[in-house]
Amino acid sequence: MKRFLQQIVAFVIVSGAYAQSPFPCELSGGEGEPAMGGLSDIQIGQYHDNGAYFNILQAYQNVTLISARVYANESGPRTFALLSEDGEDVLVAEVFDVPDGWSTVEFNWQLDPGSYGLATLSNNPQLWRDDLNSDINYPYEIGNYGAITGTNIQGENEFNYYYFFYDVMLGPSPAFVNSGGYPCDKVELLDVESLSNLGGGNNGNDTWGWYDAASGREIAMYGRSNGTSFIDVTDPTNIKYFASLQSATGSATHRDIKVFNNHAFVVSEASGHGLQIVRLADLLSLPTNVTTEISPTSYYDNFGNAHNIMINEETGFAYVVGSNTLNGGLHILDIQNPVDPVLVGGFDEYYSHDVHPIVYQGPDEDYFGQEIVICFNGYNGLAIVNAQDKTDVELISQLTYNQSGYTHQGWVGENHTYCFFNDELDEENFGINTRTYIMDISDLDNPEIVGYYEATTTAVDHNMYIIGDKMYQSNYLSGLRVLDVSNATNGDLELVGYFDTNPESDAPQMTGTWSNYPYFPSGNIGVSTFTHFFMLRPSDAIAPNSVSIDEPAAGENAAVYPNPAQSTIQLQGFTGEHHLALFGMDGHLIKAWEALPGTAGLNLAVGHLPEGVYVLKGMETGRSARFVVAK
Repeated sequence: MKRFLQQIVAFVIVSGAYAQSPFPCELSGGEGEPAMGGLSDIQIGQYHDNGAYFNILQAYQNVTLISARVYANESGPRTFALLSEDGEDVLVAEVFDVPDGWSTVEFNWQLDPGSYGLATLSNNPQLWRDDLNSDINYPYEIGNYGAITGTNIQGENEFNYYYFFYDVMLGPSPAFVNSGGYPCDKVELLDVESLSNLGGGNNGNDTWGWYDAASGREIAMYGRSNGTSFIDVTDPTNIKYFASLQSATGSATHRDIKVFNNHAFVVSEASGHGLQIVRLADLLSLPTNVTTEISPTSYYDNFGNAHNIMINEETGFAYVVGSNTLNGGLHILDIQNPVDPVLVGGFDEYYSHDVHPIVYQGPDEDYFGQEIVICFNGYNGLAIVNAQDKTDVELISQLTYNQSGYTHQGWVGENHTYCFFNDELDEENFGINTRTYIMDISDLDNPEIVGYYEATTTAVDHNMYIIGDKMYQSNYLSGLRVLDVSNATNGDLELVGYFDTNPESDAPQMTGTWSNYPYFPSGNIGVSTFTHFFMLRPSDAIAPNSVSIDEPAAGENAAVYPNPAQSTIQLQGFTGEHHLALFGMDGHLIKAWEALPGTAGLNLAVGHLPEGVYVLKGMETGRSARFVVAK
C-alpha cells in the first residue's frame, strides 16, 4: 500500500509539470512585410477568355492574398476566384470592375496553408495569358509566404503557360487570438498529430481515455476507420502513438470506444465486427518510441456491427446500440467480468443512436436509485427507459420536439434534473445555428424541453459531456466548445471557451471534430477529428474541475478517516451537510446521498471501490475531502 501511495503522490507532482502550453491562446500573427512574385510584365501570348485553366498558388503559411495585376482587352466586370487545387471547388469568388489595360485587383483574401487555383470564372473582358514562347520559369517564390508553382494543365505544357495574374502580392494574415494558428478562447493547444501518423485510414472518429493510478500515465484511444490507436498523453506536449488494434473485420466510418475496469471496449459499424476487449494494463509494458500491433484480450460476437457503446461505470453494465440485433435498440451486457461479457437483456422498441445510462439521483422519487437510460433515437426523438430489471426493460416516456431532424446524442447533468442533447440534422434541414436542447427530467414520466442554446455558428453538433457546471461539446467544423450550464433552470447556457479545430469553415457539414474526452485527472482534454488528434488545455476557470478542492477557511476543514481507507470512512467537518457526492478523479459522479440525517461522525462504506483517489464533496457548502482507497 505504501508503494501505491508513493505512486499517487508522484502522479500529482508529474501531472503538474506539463501544464504550460507551448502555444498560448493569445493575440498573434500579422508580423512581416508583404512580398511580390510571379511574372512582372506581359511577354508573348494572347488575350484569353478560358476559365478552365489557371495558375497554382502555394501558401506556405496562413497568408493574405493582397493583390495582383491583370491586363485586360477592355473594361468590364470580371469574376476572380480561389479554387481547390484540382479546380473542383470554388473556395472564394468575387466580382471586380476591370479597366482596359493594366490594373491592380485588391483581393485581401485570407488563405490557410495549402495549394490553390488562382483563376477567373467569367469570359469577358479577356485577360492576357503568356504562352510557351515567353520566358517562364516556375516556381515563382513570393517571399517566405508562398509561390506560384505551375498550372493545372496536364502533361508537357504544365509549365509552358502563365495565366492572368502578374506581380502577385502576399502578406501576413491579420493578427488574431489563436493557439498554434487555431482560433481559441481560454483553450490552448498542447500537441496535435495527423491521422496519417496515427495509423492512417480513411478517417478518424471517436476518442476515449484511461488513467492508470499506479503509474500516473494517461492513455488516449483514437478510433480510425481501420482500427484503434493508443496514444500516451502523459506528457501532453509530446504525445506518443505506441499501440494499434486493427479492426476486427473491414473498415467503417464509425467506431466507438469506452473504458470500464481498466479494459477498453471497441465497436464498429463494420459488418461482423463484434466487440473487441483490450486489457489496458497489458499496454503499460510496451515501448512508447515505436508502435506495437496488439490483439484483443477478449472478444464478444453476439452482435456484428454496432454504432455505439455506453457503459454505466457505477453498475458495470454496457449498452450496445445501433447494432444488427434487437432492431438496433439496447443490447445490454453484464461486463463486471470485463473479459467475459454476458447478454442479460435488451430493448427493441426503438433504434437508438446513442444513450446515457445513469443510476437516477434526481427529484423524481418514483425512480430514485434505479438504473435509467436516456435514449437518443435518431428520427424518433428521445425515449426514457427503466433498466433496473435488465430482463424486463420498461419504456417510461417518449418525446419529440419541433424542428426535429435526427436526435443524436446527449448527457445528463450531475444533479439529474436536466438532460442536454443535440440534433445532427436540424442545422442543415432548417437553416438554424448550432442548437443544444435542455430537457427537464425532474418528472421522468413527463419530460419537457424547457429551452435551448443557439450558438453563433452553423456547425453541426456531435458529442457532448458534462463535468460539474461545464459542458464540453465537439461540434464538427467549429471544434471544441465549452458551455456553462449552471443557469439551465432558466433555459440559458453560456459559451465560456472554445478551440476551433477547423478554422476554414463553420458550415453545417459532417466533417471536423468527432468527439472529446474531458475526464483525464490532469484536466487536459483529448479531441478527435476526421483528420487529427489534439491535446488541449482549458484555462483553470473552465477546466474539468468538478473534483477540485478549494482551500477551506479557518475552522472549516473537512476530512475523512482513515486515509488511506480499505473498507469504511468516517466523516469529519461536514456538519450541516445533508447532500453528499462522491467523485472519481476522472470527474465522473460515482454516487450521491440525499437528505442525510446528519453527517458529523457518519460512516460510509468504500470497500467496493477500486484502488484510487476519490473526492467527497458536500453539495451545500462545497466542503471537500480527498481520500485514497488502497487495499
